[in-house]
Amino acid sequence: MNQLALLGGEPTRKRPFHSSVVIDEKEWDYIREVLERQEFSRFMGSATPDIEKILVTPSSEAEDISGQYFSFLGGRMVRKFEAAFAKKFNVLYAITVNSATSGLSAAMGAVGIGPGDEVITTCMSFNATAMSIVSVNAIPVFTDVEDKEFCIDPLKIEAAITPKTKAILVVHLLGNAADMDAIMKIAKNHKLFVIEDSAQAPGTKFNDRYVGTIGDIGVFSFQETKNLMTGEGGMVVTNNPAYAKRVRLIRNHGELIADYSWSEQELVNLVGLNYRMTELTAALGIAQLEKLDENNRIRTENAMFLCEILKDIPGLCVPKIKDGTVPHVFPMLYDSLLTGVERQKILAALRAEGIPVGSGYLHLMYENPIFLKKIAYGKNNCPWSCHMYGIERNYRLGDCPVGEELLKKRFIWFYHINRPNTIDDMRDVAEAFKKVFSNLDLLKDADVDVSIPYKW
Repeated sequence: MNQLALLGGEPTRKRPFHSSVVIDEKEWDYIREVLERQEFSRFMGSATPDIEKILVTPSSEAEDISGQYFSFLGGRMVRKFEAAFAKKFNVLYAITVNSATSGLSAAMGAVGIGPGDEVITTCMSFNATAMSIVSVNAIPVFTDVEDKEFCIDPLKIEAAITPKTKAILVVHLLGNAADMDAIMKIAKNHKLFVIEDSAQAPGTKFNDRYVGTIGDIGVFSFQETKNLMTGEGGMVVTNNPAYAKRVRLIRNHGELIADYSWSEQELVNLVGLNYRMTELTAALGIAQLEKLDENNRIRTENAMFLCEILKDIPGLCVPKIKDGTVPHVFPMLYDSLLTGVERQKILAALRAEGIPVGSGYLHLMYENPIFLKKIAYGKNNCPWSCHMYGIERNYRLGDCPVGEELLKKRFIWFYHINRPNTIDDMRDVAEAFKKVFSNLDLLKDADVDVSIPYKW
């Protein structure tokens, strides 16, 4: 067992880790109810006499809408899921969408972001974060992250603000909370909107408040790898009835609701879109929400175990998990200068031992060709060339040195801290790490294939 699997030995772990999908009879009960009712979607796309009232009805009250076979706010399961989510996260409005990407785009539209506007965001996230800004023809401005929580660095935000800046899009990366006190202070001083991308942090708290509920609008993801999953889907939350109204309109072809009495401002961003969640998806969401606390407890327990058992390995720095943080994955920092072994060899060795690890995202968001070449809509550099913008905005390699070093040199992410993986599974992880790091001399000189992909 001491010989590295990468060099011909037996792997530490031969069975796969469990996926994030955890179901029981609850899912079957709710899905069966949808099938028996034969109600797969109950969204109505046209106005009713009480539409203005409906659009600002809190989610807890919207659940009880009766007497309508169809509703502009969706069917029974959608409204039940929204009401339960609003109660859990202590917000007035929880609005389902078909993905967190859709939710972020709807949030941008709801606060009035559009052509010529800039939105400051982190350099490090899944690309959907940045594309939600481009989706409303606005300009993303990327700033660096800090090197402990890996979230947007508030010190970099101030320097990025221009007269065109309209909002800050915060990402609570890997379950870590960004410094919302500092960010909200900056936003208040400069009269900026704050939208929180909490896709990876449902349940994480910052100063006893759930992330996603601190800014103007928050967005959560229910994609299969998330802490709460329905396959695909998301939720937009807010306490502002005006924003809730606009998200609900944007989600459901709101231009059909408008009449000739609506002002120009009311019509802004009401471009026919369908971000609606199905009844089947919402049924899964209701059952999954009931498991969120337990799912989060297991993630935290597994992460804390790994922190303790891996903390003394030279060249490896484990995260410091703050109170209130629910880890989404387990990010470690590697020091190749200390070990003398390139990170790619370490990753390959761990994967050969049966441990699915990676180096984080493939690249920072601004390193995507769509930003480096500034080509999104058509061939004329829209939206960067928009006459309403008038600023020369370029993206270059090296713009965010902290983020670039983390991704290219330091990150080692272990993905499967999720339930139903247990402490026994984490012991395999620890054993594999210790085995690899006790054979650094052999690994340093070995001529090995470092392109071994990790397997989910």
